[in-house]
Amino acid sequence: MTSATAARRAASAAVLAALLATGCGGGGGKPSGEPRSTSAARHPAARAPSGQATSGTFNSSDIGWIQLMIAMDDQAVLLLDLVPGHSSDAGVEKWAKPVATAYRAELARLRKLLARAGVPDTNPHEGHDMPGMVTEDELHTIERAKGTAFDALFLAAMREHLDQAAKVAHSERSAGADPATRKLAVSVERTSHTWRARLP
Repeated sequence: MTSATAARRAASAAVLAALLATGCGGGGGKPSGEPRSTSAARHPAARAPSGQATSGTFNSSDIGWIQLMIAMDDQAVLLLDLVPGHSSDAGVEKWAKPVATAYRAELARLRKLLARAGVPDTNPHEGHDMPGMVTEDELHTIERAKGTAFDALFLAAMREHLDQAAKVAHSERSAGADPATRKLAVSVERTSHTWRARLP
């Protein structure tokens, strides 16, 4: 590895660590969110020391990114599932259906990677109000909306989610160590930009 490559990886690792920490220490995230929950298990996950391999080719950036994306995607799927019966925009419904299907496939890939790393499928982001994370409070608010009001709230939440997903994926593909995890990060970054550009 060249010194320039090493420097880029170190910088990306620092960016990813900062993004993972945002909202996790009580000081970041969205200003008015409430504690959230996901369909993931409710216990803190084991984390590898910074820069140390957890299992095989995984390092702490890989594990942190996988866990963050599972937490983010779990909530995004719940949001996407609200579209039928709430949206009044055929374009929103047409956009949301394949995205929800793709997210479920992405979650399966993320959980397979987590299992291969030997890390329990738990949620270290329980109760955290983070950029790109759709909180339970937000879900309840959006669920109560109908028609154009729902569409506006839905699109704003998905826009934030996709922007943040692309950002952390960009850092992971540089800072991560596991080839399969980095490959998925490349896919997540690309598809996040694509879906963001195609938002109605």
